[in-house]
Amino acid sequence: MAALKLNCMKRYFKAISVLAFGGLLVSNVNTFAGNSTGIGGVAVNDSVTLNKAAVLKLAASAYIYGLPAVFTDFTRQASGAPNNIYAHGHKFPDHTSRLVVAPNNDTNYSSAFLDLGDDAVVLTLPDTHGRYYVVPLMDAWTNVFATFGKRTTGTRPQTYVITGPHWKGTLPDGLKQVKAPTDLVWIIGRIQVNSPDDQANFVSKIQDQFKITLLSNWGKAEAVTPKKITTYNVELPQLKAAQTHQLNVVQAIKQLAVEDYFNYLNALLVKNPGLAADSVTLKSFAAIGIGAGKKFSLDDFDAETQAALKAVPAKIYDAFDAQKRNDFKPANGTKLGDYKTDYLTRAVVAYKGLGALTPEEATYIAYAEDADKAPLAGNNKYIIHFEPNKLPPAKAFWSLTMYDKDRYLTDNPIKRYAIGDRNPLKFNADGSLDIYVQHESPGAAKEANWLPAPADVFNVILRIYIPTDTYLADKTTWVNPPLKKQP
Repeated sequence: MAALKLNCMKRYFKAISVLAFGGLLVSNVNTFAGNSTGIGGVAVNDSVTLNKAAVLKLAASAYIYGLPAVFTDFTRQASGAPNNIYAHGHKFPDHTSRLVVAPNNDTNYSSAFLDLGDDAVVLTLPDTHGRYYVVPLMDAWTNVFATFGKRTTGTRPQTYVITGPHWKGTLPDGLKQVKAPTDLVWIIGRIQVNSPDDQANFVSKIQDQFKITLLSNWGKAEAVTPKKITTYNVELPQLKAAQTHQLNVVQAIKQLAVEDYFNYLNALLVKNPGLAADSVTLKSFAAIGIGAGKKFSLDDFDAETQAALKAVPAKIYDAFDAQKRNDFKPANGTKLGDYKTDYLTRAVVAYKGLGALTPEEATYIAYAEDADKAPLAGNNKYIIHFEPNKLPPAKAFWSLTMYDKDRYLTDNPIKRYAIGDRNPLKFNADGSLDIYVQHESPGAAKEANWLPAPADVFNVILRIYIPTDTYLADKTTWVNPPLKKQP
């Protein structure tokens, strides 16, 4: 049966990298699309009929392609944050932190969502007196196109003008322009925080000096940024549920109906067009009604294809959830924050760790299994053992952070959500270090090295802030130790 008929179109579908990987994820995603690794070989002439399998391949590809922009904008709207205004986290991070999935417990966030469609903004960064901080600028597609902070630009005062892709104007004298590829930009700054006292007495005061000013207001005394929130003409019931904390962002997005998801993406593409390298991919999506300003409707497809399309999101998320870290191999040249056309890696990172820093700024090593490849569970006891002189290779600092099954910080009796080199750790006589990962306390003598775990399934992330040059050049120079289950 015909799934969709296309007229007056001359082009070839091109396989995109999101469907070109081997391994568990791609085979799972493509199971319902005929186990193919691409869409190549399907020519669209003046009049051609797409069968169910071809439609599903396009839909799965488009869903994964759009996931970062959907996650970024949905997070913006769920937070209720006005455009171009900083929101500073003045609370020491804990289990109530829900702005992003897998939040860290090492820094305080200073977050702002920019809409550069109406005006450019001036970003003012204060003197942090040597304190580690980083201010990455992330476009709608989660590529980090600029990074300010201790590693890159130092900790002295600095000022920049951030302009959108369509901005035309004159820069004030002495200010450096930074060009954003999309109107939507997420500034997700972090500044090192060591304790609740450090938060109150030092960090919060520094955060309040981070400023965003509309360029049209620059130099005007007492100018105020209007509180405007960009919205789209797409009805999303799950958004209201996220705004009222009935659902977290991940749960809400996973529940979006496929028709709503694609029309939301279509609206986002108007203000946030894909990058130049995405042009062929985006043209192929237009065949099923996905593109800037287009209307995606299930009514364009037969009943059998409609039913299969509705199942696309769940199958993708099931594949993402089943993916093991060692099975996942990004495309050559891909790195966090610079995804190019590696749409699969980009989507997985958005889903599992939205807002991740670039590898030069931080290396993330995730633990979901123990040394015997068994899932981590709170009814077991584990030890991470660092040999003498084999601590994580960090120029700044390192930490191990505990997460629950939904990848949020987990409540515990000692209010410790992470452990690392800023804690008063107790080393063994030979200089080695043991970290105890378990639900119950290991006892008073070992509690200084205890990372509390929830009672059920959990995962841990090791963060290495500003990794050494040696490690970045060759990851085999330091190998992270496993979590070993104890008797």
